[in-house]
Order: sequence, then C-alpha cells, then structure tokens
Amino acid sequence: MVKEKRRKTNSADNDGEVDVYKKVVDYEEKEALTRSAEDDANLYFDTCKSIRQILADIFDLKVQNNSEARLKISEKCTQACLLVAALKKLNRLDKFRSVHARESLSIEKQKVDSTNLQYQNLLYEAGHLMSEYNKCKQFKSKDEDIELISLEEFLKEAPESVTKPFQVTELTDALKHDRHVARLEYELTQRKQLAELCKKLEDEKKQLAKDIIQKKNKLDLLAPRLATVLEATKPLQEQLGLPIGKLYAEHKAARLLPEPLYLLYVYADAFKQVYISDIGLEILGDQDDAQQWKEQQNTFRNSNNDESEQETEQEVEEIAEVKKRRRRKSSIIDRNEEKKKRLLSPHPLAVQIIVKSKEGVALKMTFSYRYQLNIVTVVSSSEYSDNFSAFTAKEILNGNNLLGELFEEDKGTNSPNSGNTYQLKKVGVDSYSSLVTELGNAYQWAQRICGMDFLEQEHEKKFSNTLSQASVEIVLKTIIKRLNSHVALATQLQQLESNIIPSISNHVDFPKMSVSSLTKFVSSSWSNFCKVPSSALFIENEVVGQSDLFYTAIISRNNAIMQAHIVVKNNYPIQLPIFVLLVKYKGELHSGNSDDVRDMERAVNVGWCHGSSCAEWLLAAQIKCLCMYFDVYLETSDPAAFQQNVVFFRNVSGRNRGRPFKFHKIGTGIFTQT
Repeated sequence: MVKEKRRKTNSADNDGEVDVYKKVVDYEEKEALTRSAEDDANLYFDTCKSIRQILADIFDLKVQNNSEARLKISEKCTQACLLVAALKKLNRLDKFRSVHARESLSIEKQKVDSTNLQYQNLLYEAGHLMSEYNKCKQFKSKDEDIELISLEEFLKEAPESVTKPFQVTELTDALKHDRHVARLEYELTQRKQLAELCKKLEDEKKQLAKDIIQKKNKLDLLAPRLATVLEATKPLQEQLGLPIGKLYAEHKAARLLPEPLYLLYVYADAFKQVYISDIGLEILGDQDDAQQWKEQQNTFRNSNNDESEQETEQEVEEIAEVKKRRRRKSSIIDRNEEKKKRLLSPHPLAVQIIVKSKEGVALKMTFSYRYQLNIVTVVSSSEYSDNFSAFTAKEILNGNNLLGELFEEDKGTNSPNSGNTYQLKKVGVDSYSSLVTELGNAYQWAQRICGMDFLEQEHEKKFSNTLSQASVEIVLKTIIKRLNSHVALATQLQQLESNIIPSISNHVDFPKMSVSSLTKFVSSSWSNFCKVPSSALFIENEVVGQSDLFYTAIISRNNAIMQAHIVVKNNYPIQLPIFVLLVKYKGELHSGNSDDVRDMERAVNVGWCHGSSCAEWLLAAQIKCLCMYFDVYLETSDPAAFQQNVVFFRNVSGRNRGRPFKFHKIGTGIFTQT
C-alpha cells in the first residue's frame, strides 16, 4: 500500500512538472514575440560584458588570497551564474524567433505558390479562349464553297417576287442574310432543273448508243463478206496490176521492208487502228532500189565470206608494199572509205512515225535499218507553231531531247550490238558515238520495237515477232506521254522566259501572293552549272548529268537577289526539276555554308506529286513557291528591312533554328517549321 501511494505521488509530481514546463515554454514563446530582438541583442552584449568583468574581478580577488576576498569570490560566482542563466534565456528566445520566422516564411511561400498557380490557370484559360475566338473568327460555312451566279445575274434573272425586297440601295445585315439565302434557294432550283435536263439527255445518249451498236453489228457481219470478195478477186488484181488505193500501195511497199522495219510498221499500224491515235505512219525511200536490194541480198550473203578473205589478203599485201609504192596508200584510203560507206549504208526504205500533240507539235521519227551493223537507228525532228518562239521552249521541243532517255540510261549514243565495236575499228572508227550525228541514235527501245534483242541473239540474225508486238504499244504510249509532257513544259518555259510565272491549277495547295518576283529566266549549260558552289554534291552523286537541260532563274526583292540554277531531266515530270540556290544578300550564301538555303532547297525539291498530270504546272509551281520561300527567308532573317507579307508564328524554331518553310493551306495560308 505504501508503494502504491508513492507511485501515485510520483506520477502526480511528474504531471505537475510537465504542466509547469509547458507553461514556461508557452510563456517564453509569447515573450519572444513581444520583446524586441534588438533590445535582446543589446542585453546579450551587456550581459557578456558583465560576465567578463566578474571573471576579471574573481581573478583579482584570487590574487589577494584572503578571507574577505574568498567571500567576494563566492558572491561573484553567484552573480556570474545568474548572468549565464540570463544568457540561456536570451538564446532560447532567439531560437523561438528563428523558428517563428521560418514558419512565417513557409506560410508566405505557400501563399505565393497558390497565387502563381492561379495566375498560370488564368493564362491557360485566356489562351484557350483566344484560340476558340480565332476558330470562330476563321469559321467558313459550307455554302461559301458553292459557286453561285453573280449578284447582277441573280437580280436580273430571278423572279421579281424573290428579288423585290433587295432592290433598295442600302441593305441591313438581316436583308443581306436573307438575300444570300434567296440566292442559295434560287441556285438549288436551277440545279434541280439542270439535273432533270441532264438525265433526259443521258437517256437519249443511251438510246443512240444502242442504235450505234446495232448498226455496228450489221457492219461487222458485212466485213467478212467483203473480205471474201477481195480475197477472191486478188489474183485478177495481180494479173491486171490494178492498185486498190493507198492501202494497197502501202502494203506493197511494206513487203519490201527488211524484217525489223516490217515488224515495226505492222504493229505501229495496228496500234494506230486500235487506239485511233493521232499518229502518222509512212514508208520513205525508193521502192525500186529496195526491190534490187532484196534480190541482191541472197547473192551478197553467199559471197560475203569469200570477199572478206580476199580483201584481208589484199590489205596485208598493200601495207607491206606501202613504202615501195606511195600510190598504193591513196588506194588503201579509198578502199577503207568504200568499206566504211558500205558498212554504214542503210536499207533503201525507212519507216517514219509522226506523233502529234493537241497543241499542234509534231514529232517525226525516221527509223532506218543498218543491215551491215544489224541495228536500227532513229533520226528525230520536231515541228511546232510560232507560239513557241522562246529559245528555252524550242530547246525542250528538240527531237533529241524528246527521245533522250525515254527509258532509263538509254541515250542512244552507243550501239546495242557489241559486235559493231570490232566492225567499226576495221574501218577506222573508234566508237559509234562519233557517228550519231550522221546516222542517228541507236536506242535500245528502237531495237525492241523492231523485234531485235541482242542479249538473247545468237550468231545468226533472228527477229522476234513477240518482242516487237509487246514493245510497240509500250514505246509509242511512252513517246506520246513524253511529247505531251514536253509540250506542257515548253508552254511554261515560253512564259517564264518573258518573266511571267504561268497560272497553276487551283487544286494545288501553294501560296498565292508573293513580294519577290521573277526578273530573269534564261537557258544555261553544264559548264555554268559546274561553277555553282554547291553543285559538286549533285555531280558527285550523279544526280545531274551532261545530258540534262539547264536553266537559270533570277528572283529578287529590293536589293536581295537569289539565283536558282534549275536542272530539268528529259523524263520530266517523272523526275522533278532540281533547284540549286545561291542567295546574294549580305554575302553569298548557298547550301554548303547556310542551313537556311539548304532548307529552302529541300522545300522546293522534295514533297511534290509525281505523274504526267502535274506536267502542266509543276515547274511553275516550284518557282512560285520559291518566291514565297525567299520572302519567308528575308522577312525572318532581316525583319527591319523587309516588311512582313507572309503569315508565320515564329522566325526560327527548334535546335537547328529552322525557318518556317512549311506551307499549310489554312485560311489564306501560313508557314511553319513543321
């Protein structure tokens, strides 16, 4: 019982001590907030000074070492202890102030962070509202895409009951809206009437088509009977020598053609009849000479080997005696010239194919068979109207440019027959390329449409009927596409040489307005292109070759000039025109020393659609876009000197500090970096 009472007594005492300690701490915290920190600091320094003074006095009393001094030392120690206790209290008060200051600072920081977060939220909300405002401002109704008749026609042709409310001079916004609605309703009524008329006409068209088919069937039944009659009278016609017209004459001449040209003529004529294409087909040459050549051919083949051996022996004897008889030298030269002439002589007959475009440009191709070389050569020329007067347009319509590289790497300057190399060396000719201007181009496709395939050909001459039949359609269609593409390109060049950028199709997304303008467009050359600083990379990678067409365009704005060196491939527009740029503004900049010029080259050279449909506008669109890119470059690089005409958000962006050369069809059009 005694122990339990003691425990209760001790616990009660501890609770009392805790309460006293807590009260003392609370009191000191309140006191620390009410007292001045400067006063406490002064009190702290005074107390320290007093303690130092007491310690000095104690030292002096100890030096005296008497009873009175010892009593004073005890008093001084008591005073010093009291002062130390006062210092501890001042220290506790200072600690309380520090903790309170940190807590106050933390509370204030939280308030600032909360305010900053609210500010950011408001900014985000304001930006969102601004973007919504812009969307609403740029909204376009679907009726804006409808092509309506003009307002004058509407007021003139529409019923009076519809147009009467809108005959006033000044219209309110409500009346303008009602007028637009009335125009849409009138347009709908007109289109319904036209749709009914179109349906009626289509029914009539179908009926006419049925009548045509019935009559055609009747004519088809008549054709076999006529063929039988003609076949039956054929012996009589041959006996009497009566020609049946131009067709009979052409067929008679075709029989005298050598086998390669005969295959070409037959399948080209079949192509003309099937596709009803605007193609002219004609046999050129003297038929009497062709008849004699055909009769002598068998005899010549039999005696060819014996004569060649005799000629070889005579040449050896003549060369051995050349020092003894100088006259023999001239005879050897004459014999070599005769051999060369005979080796290069063509068949007396040739086949001429004429392909015409809608614009009246005619491409004439004359196919000749070199029977000694066993190859077919092509001589091409073109005829066009006076509308194509510019030098660049005439250059692109040149026959060699129209047929050059019709298929990949087929320039026609080398003979496809590997045996010709040795034949030509015998007569003193190093290569066939030196004879192109005299004989014509020996294109690979020309051999194929004539049924000649040197990869599979054996020692004897063999001509493939199947190869010619399969190749004629492909080659002629390709030639027609090439001609139409070059005519479209010539039309553009005709205007570009007059410093006029041709009109471009509306379905192409490209910037409409530009401050920079085309000031000069001329033809260039391979040597001039090689002098361009940044052209070395294109030449090393064989992107550009000597057979390409070269032009130079000058685009300027104020005192800034850009030279665009343009390379056009013969297979335009399958391969895009290549632009190599040189900017002259505050120095000479090109893709080798300027990332901005390099980005402009990439923008104009990459990303365009391919195919024959873009031949009419591709080059013009590239030059038009290049003018806009030059505006973007000048307005972003030197905005103080060039007033902004193009819409873009930032002058530069990204790690590479790229310019906004990417066009987007948004509203009137904007330029961005991506």
